[in-house]
Amino acid sequence: MTRNPADAGHEDRLNEVLLAYLEARQTGAEPDRAALLTAHPELRDDLGAFFASHDEVERLTAPAREFGAGAESPKPAPGSSRAVPRSALGCLGDFHLIREVGRGGMGVVYEAEQISLNRRVALKVLPFAAAVDPRQLQRFKNEATAAAHLRHENIVPVFAVGSERGVHYYAMQFVEGQSLAALIAELRRPKTDAPGAPPTGSTAPIAQFATERESGGPAYWDRVAGLGRQSALALEHAHQMGIVHRDVKPGNLLLDPRGQLWVADFGLAQVVGDSGLTATGELLGTLRYASPEQALGRRGVVDHRSDVYSLGATLYELLTLRPPFEGRDRHELLRQIADEAPAPLRSINSAVPTGLETIVLKALRKEPADRYATAQELADDLQRFIERRPILARPPSSAERFRMWARRHPSTFFVCAAVLLLVTAGSLVSAALVSAERDRTRAEHHRAEESYQRERQRAEEAEARLVLARRAVDELFRASEEELADRPGTEHLRKRLLRSALAYYQELLVELRDNSRAQAELLEATRRVETILADLAVLRAATHFYLLCQPAVLDELRLDSDQRTAMKELTARVGKQWGEWFRDVGRMPPTERGRRAISQARGNETGLNAILDHAQQVRLRQIGLQSEGPSAFRDPEVAAVLGLTLDQRERIRVIEDAATFAWARGMNRNNFESPPEVQEPSPNERILAVLTGAQAQKWREMTGSPLKEPLLPFGAPVPAAPKKGPKGHSKNAQ
Repeated sequence: MTRNPADAGHEDRLNEVLLAYLEARQTGAEPDRAALLTAHPELRDDLGAFFASHDEVERLTAPAREFGAGAESPKPAPGSSRAVPRSALGCLGDFHLIREVGRGGMGVVYEAEQISLNRRVALKVLPFAAAVDPRQLQRFKNEATAAAHLRHENIVPVFAVGSERGVHYYAMQFVEGQSLAALIAELRRPKTDAPGAPPTGSTAPIAQFATERESGGPAYWDRVAGLGRQSALALEHAHQMGIVHRDVKPGNLLLDPRGQLWVADFGLAQVVGDSGLTATGELLGTLRYASPEQALGRRGVVDHRSDVYSLGATLYELLTLRPPFEGRDRHELLRQIADEAPAPLRSINSAVPTGLETIVLKALRKEPADRYATAQELADDLQRFIERRPILARPPSSAERFRMWARRHPSTFFVCAAVLLLVTAGSLVSAALVSAERDRTRAEHHRAEESYQRERQRAEEAEARLVLARRAVDELFRASEEELADRPGTEHLRKRLLRSALAYYQELLVELRDNSRAQAELLEATRRVETILADLAVLRAATHFYLLCQPAVLDELRLDSDQRTAMKELTARVGKQWGEWFRDVGRMPPTERGRRAISQARGNETGLNAILDHAQQVRLRQIGLQSEGPSAFRDPEVAAVLGLTLDQRERIRVIEDAATFAWARGMNRNNFESPPEVQEPSPNERILAVLTGAQAQKWREMTGSPLKEPLLPFGAPVPAAPKKGPKGHSKNAQ
């Protein structure tokens, strides 16, 4: 749910005022409440409610604090958990407060009695200074939630969670005993010969530890390993439930009179899926026991192996009575955790067994990947030590120690590597100078030889490409000149083949521009192809002479009498040449016959251009395209101008085939009369339907306006002009 910005601002101002008030009280000052209410009239109601609730809680908890500050509480009578009369202490919900037993960053712990179940519990209460801080409050709830989900014989169970009149608390099992921090402090204390008081239930384990340590036997080391194993098993259970403790230290490991260890205080736990207050990368927990990734704030790498490190640091201190690092201030301690390796345990206490030292040092390695992968593996190795079986941990080899040192001191490593490289390079320079002159001549000889071989290979490759290209193009020529020459209807195919060959020649001219001999041959071949294409264009224009025999075409060209007379003579000469060409088929070689046809076509084209003016020549070419019908679209130039697609060409080819077969049937019947009025669309109309609008417009520009009278197909007899009588009437009409 999205908060109203105004409400959010109101809450922020209220939190600021309350935090300032509580901080002032903690320093011993007593802020003027009336002045606060006057200075912040918009917060009057909220501040009044807070002061009333605060006074009530102070009244409830004051007797407990006073009692805890005095003498030891009397022991409860058998069968009852009550230490003092109930009326002398305050109550918080269902819990009767007995005494304060500890304070920490996350709250105050009281010994209390749960009234409804008549049992003694430890009640952890969140201080007011933390309750008004949303982050501290959420962490307090996080601790209760995390611990409440765990059920293990070595984890302090949570019985209840609640809030009473603004006071947040949760109840857990009350562990009678001392923390490992108290045990370490007792073991550090100098021993005296004066007999002390007999140990009570809570101090009996400490006395037993002190006795076993003084004896120097293996029982002490086994007991420390057993405590570490219990802690590791408890942490493994939490890890399996998706919870990382992140604050493992001696003060959070409790030892009861039976010697059983309890893991407590999950206030800084990281729960899987929690991405807010317990985000990795924050420097949480007691710094002296924090893993390097916690101390350095490495986001995304603080996981269950961080608990393995912290447990190793706790065991280190329990075995040597010294923490792994003893920095005098925060910055020095951070540097030691990040860069220095802890001193070997046996260098501090030679009595520490080698196997136990190896286990602890493996748990304390800087990189998470070098530690035990899980707390279960640590517990298993500790159990092997207790049972005198070989442990799996091994001291790091020289190579591993160097690798770990290089990771901790990357700048020093790179400086040393650079110095080593410089020294090595200096020692090699002298030898290189001695052989430099000798090698220079040899290298020059090799370079010259390699250059010669490369140039020779390039020349051979170029020659091979040229031969292959010429062979391919010569094959195109052979197919065009030998197989397709003098084949009616193949002119368009010949033109396509030759145009492809011409394009390939032009590409070779660019690629082989440094080869003068190849350039000359390619230019000669290019000119040859261009000449053949020009000859084909002349032959194609010569096919339009049959149109000049049709009156409709002559009328469309608007020839005058002189032009008509000259045109009649020219078409008669062309007709005679065609007759001779057909007679020579089979009598004259195709090559000779082709050369004569091209020569005649060029002469006829010159004569035609002398008869027609420019406009009449343009109109004749348009009529020629109209007369070709569907076959005109097979011309590569026409297809390129129109931009025909492959699909359009296929559809036009179908229309052309249909028109050809229809023409052949008409020839067989000698039926050249006009078709009936009701008929199928003409081939040209069907082709126009295939073209796009832009293509159709372009085709109309190329062909001009259609003739009013139909053109006779090639080979059809031209009807004689009607003769006129004396009065201008046709004799046939009479």
